[in-house]
Amino acid sequence: MTTQPTGPGDDPDDLDRAFGPDTASVARPPVARRVRSGSVIALAAAVIGVVLVLVLSTIIGSIQNGVGGIFPQPDAALDRLRTLATDVDGVASVQDGATEKRSFASWDVSAVVVADGGLSHGEQTDLVRALSAAVAAADGNGVRVGVEARFDGLRVGVSNDAATSVRRFDLARTVETIGGVVGVSCSWGPGSPSDEPADQRVVVLTSGRGVALAAIVGVATDRTHRVFPGATIGSARPS
Repeated sequence: MTTQPTGPGDDPDDLDRAFGPDTASVARPPVARRVRSGSVIALAAAVIGVVLVLVLSTIIGSIQNGVGGIFPQPDAALDRLRTLATDVDGVASVQDGATEKRSFASWDVSAVVVADGGLSHGEQTDLVRALSAAVAAADGNGVRVGVEARFDGLRVGVSNDAATSVRRFDLARTVETIGGVVGVSCSWGPGSPSDEPADQRVVVLTSGRGVALAAIVGVATDRTHRVFPGATIGSARPS
């Protein structure tokens, strides 16, 4: 007795037509298509490899330069600062370069820059701006750079903020005009360079005593707080 198929799916011939009698009936892509696919994959892998190499090179270079790395190199930053500051017009010398570790991955770098004598007010202002640019170029993550610029009796802190650095310079010149003042230091207080108004510190050099000293410090305080509210004002006798 012959069993008849009960539906279209029960006919073996239907299955053969749909799926083929064996796995060899599954269509394989042409050789040219397989070659093209392999080439695309190989090219993509090569591009990714090049990108990874470039990224790693940038990271390693940054670490070696002490910029943006986990292991900053303050000595490299100090060398850059010396080179850049020496090239600024109006700079007589760069002295007393120093590095100071603040934490595991934080360093302060500092130097004293002595300006040429006889510079005009405008030339001195330009020098402060140029030094600020040099500080910014030497600065980096993990390394904070600051400079003390010396103009005869003035000592001015120069940070990577040019506008604030110029305000320090202008304030020092203003305080220097107070009767009895022979020198002024206008910079940030102890610690890393800071441009926050309350972190600024002004010290007047004067031989004044008693009432005269109090009057000098009072005027200096008033002028300073107009520029940097909350700043600290002190006095010292000339050496």
